[in-house]
Amino acid sequence: MRKALLSAVLLLSPAVLAGEETVYLHYDDQLDGAMDYQHHVRLNVSLSGNTIIGKTETGAVISGQVENKNSYYIGSGEQERFSFEIHNGDTRNWYFGRVAGNYWEGVWYGPDGEKGDFSLHTNVLNDGVPQYQDVLAFYTDEVFERQGSELNHLNPGFLMDLGGLDLHFTNDHVNGFELDLSQGLYARATAQWHQDMPMSIYLDFKQPMRMKTFRLGSANLDNGVQLKAFSFSIWDREAGAWQVVGNFEFPDMPGPAYQRQEFVLPRTVYSDRIRIAAQSSADTGAYGYGQVLMWGLSFQR
Repeated sequence: MRKALLSAVLLLSPAVLAGEETVYLHYDDQLDGAMDYQHHVRLNVSLSGNTIIGKTETGAVISGQVENKNSYYIGSGEQERFSFEIHNGDTRNWYFGRVAGNYWEGVWYGPDGEKGDFSLHTNVLNDGVPQYQDVLAFYTDEVFERQGSELNHLNPGFLMDLGGLDLHFTNDHVNGFELDLSQGLYARATAQWHQDMPMSIYLDFKQPMRMKTFRLGSANLDNGVQLKAFSFSIWDREAGAWQVVGNFEFPDMPGPAYQRQEFVLPRTVYSDRIRIAAQSSADTGAYGYGQVLMWGLSFQR
């Protein structure tokens, strides 16, 4: 029974990938913080959003969650934490741990006092989620090419988790303004009396990518948040048209500051082309003009 339970553990950690991966879970029977590599189990796992799903080699069902890192909403840090259960008949086994690079390490507990350490090596956290090397092209509507607008070209910072989710105050003379807006996605333009809405940015990928949770930033430079509402769309090749997957409201923020927020699509999508379109801006500006600013796009599991 213990082996089946531990197999489930293995399942969980690999669940971070979009497809399936065969992994080996190493575990021992003594909870002392030292991995003795006494036993190992082979299994396949998959991930749906942040939900770990799968079965062990003996058919036990695995279910659990992996946290996104650097999210102050849940108090997570630089290392992802995970937890999952393995349902083996009428019993359950619990697994807890954190990710360190390509290693998943933690402890497991059985229903009758069993316990021990476990470890597995996998790169599933890096699989499936769009990254810089997956980007084929980045382009925008013509409004972002006007005089006075700002637009970053494709650079290695694209789709990296730059700046976390903290507020970056531009008037912080004590800590300084450390946010480097020259890296990653950055697009700013002025909407003429809001008649230019929607204002869109586009990304083409080399192949269809899995997307569920993403982070996007804007700013309040004392005139209101420069992104009030926006939509996330994917290109439907069969229909030859854009398909809106989700509509979002960007939360208020104090200013003058830049900040990113985390958003979750209502369903996991696969596409090689996406569009993020600003539908409105809370920036009042001068004479009713509205500034639109989007920056720091990155994807989570």
